[in-house]
Amino acid sequence: MVRRNPMDQPPLLFVNCHVLTMDPTNPRAEAILTDGEMIAAVGSRADVENAAWGARVVDLHEQTVVPGFNDSHMHILSAGLEMESLVLRPEQVTTIADIERLVSQRAEQTAVDAWITGSRYDHNRLRERRHPTREELDHASGGRPVVLWHTSGHVLVANSKALQLAGITAVTEAPAGGEIERDAHGEPTGLLKESPAMDLVGDLIPPPTVGQGTEAILRAMAMMVQQGVTSASDAATPRDDNLDDELTMYRRALDSGRLLGRITLMPQIGFVAPPASNQTRRPDEFDAGNRPDWLRIGATKIFADGALSTGTAAVRRPYAGTDDHGIFIWDRDTLHSMVGRAHRAGWQVATHALGDAAIELILDAYQAALAVDPRPDHRHRIEHCMLADEGLVRRIKDLGVVPDLQPDISQLGDSYITALCMERASEVIPMALFRQHNVRVAFSSDRPVIPGDPLECVLDAMARRTPQGIELGPQHRVSPLEAIRNYTAGGAYAGRMDDRLGTITPGRLADLAVLSQDPTVTDPDEFSEVEVTMTVLGGRIVYGE
Repeated sequence: MVRRNPMDQPPLLFVNCHVLTMDPTNPRAEAILTDGEMIAAVGSRADVENAAWGARVVDLHEQTVVPGFNDSHMHILSAGLEMESLVLRPEQVTTIADIERLVSQRAEQTAVDAWITGSRYDHNRLRERRHPTREELDHASGGRPVVLWHTSGHVLVANSKALQLAGITAVTEAPAGGEIERDAHGEPTGLLKESPAMDLVGDLIPPPTVGQGTEAILRAMAMMVQQGVTSASDAATPRDDNLDDELTMYRRALDSGRLLGRITLMPQIGFVAPPASNQTRRPDEFDAGNRPDWLRIGATKIFADGALSTGTAAVRRPYAGTDDHGIFIWDRDTLHSMVGRAHRAGWQVATHALGDAAIELILDAYQAALAVDPRPDHRHRIEHCMLADEGLVRRIKDLGVVPDLQPDISQLGDSYITALCMERASEVIPMALFRQHNVRVAFSSDRPVIPGDPLECVLDAMARRTPQGIELGPQHRVSPLEAIRNYTAGGAYAGRMDDRLGTITPGRLADLAVLSQDPTVTDPDEFSEVEVTMTVLGGRIVYGE
């Protein structure tokens, strides 16, 4: 249990370690002193020991200390719920027959009128290189409704029973911003693309109770703290339409005394500046309790497009071998209205935009909002920001926008090659351009879209190797120090918490991750052997002792 009273927490003196502070004024140190929840001193062992009378000494045996990882874009509740659902990652399934087998096994354990749900299949890595069909799921479901989410979260496949319950037939029109895939006879195949279409089925699935959601949040944070994650942002709150229940889940998780990590919630813009209304809610109108170091409201989240791996990200040039340019979730006027109203109400705005066409659209919206109501240090964000060319990166820099990136080449890189061909795919996550133009970026996981271990993401940013071993865009590789900085100080900056988190600096919260080796001197071929051995949260050792 993590207690919140700093008076209960004795000072800790960490010695015999290599400290990578991420603080440019004091980049390396030999010792750290905590006092209560805060960092009290950082520096040479002799200097810090002189200030550490009465502290408990923790000998780290030449290990390396970095700030606690800050996963500034993930989905906490979803990650916790999926830990107990049908998981269909490439490690579990390689063929559609594998999916059918797992659905059939789950059907044997599921009431005849209950839903079977699963997630994280990747059609690009199935032997058939296609999505399952509703008929294939029918065969395995025993008459139960089935919904399986693609790993991107931007596509789902439903069986016939689920489509029937949703009233989706050959004559059903796709909602704006979504797509219902149809076969040669005009019948739905079961594949629904993007939230407006996916919600036709997804909204029918019973949501978790407040108790179930609370436990899922606690479960997710307990798992991540073992990977050195001490702060995380839920990048689309709520995951369904019930904001009040979800806020209650997070408050109860905090009040339980079992929460292992700091949480930032990012309310979806439909609850902040609804598209069909002129009303706007301010950040202080959302109840996250009264302990903002542990649970707070951050940016508002809006989706501009879909995903590259499913061909729904909005791109300037069509996808390889097609005339398809992807999907815009909102038309230009509606997007500008929502972003402008949220900006005027004082929100930081975080926009999901992968394709270059979507990035251009949201930069136009940010620029228009700032022209009407200039605000220094707004830190509006672009989530993912995968296909940004030099012109777009210059605009990002000029407007003060923060890209929040997910190094996921080892998981999804082959699908990017399929979607874009090698030349264009080599430019995804364009770190060389961001570095050249001195753009501050954050790294995050988008967990559970990918497994999300921070050290795996760091290695991904260093190596940029696809599942098939292709080195994709080596010019955009980063050093281990840069990757860790983006995942710690960068995440804190993107979340507007850099005055409290992200560096090992006196006066910051004492959130630390201890690594078995110094990643800056570890051979890249051996980097996978680096592991988190201890996590410190608010001055308490919560993992590894």
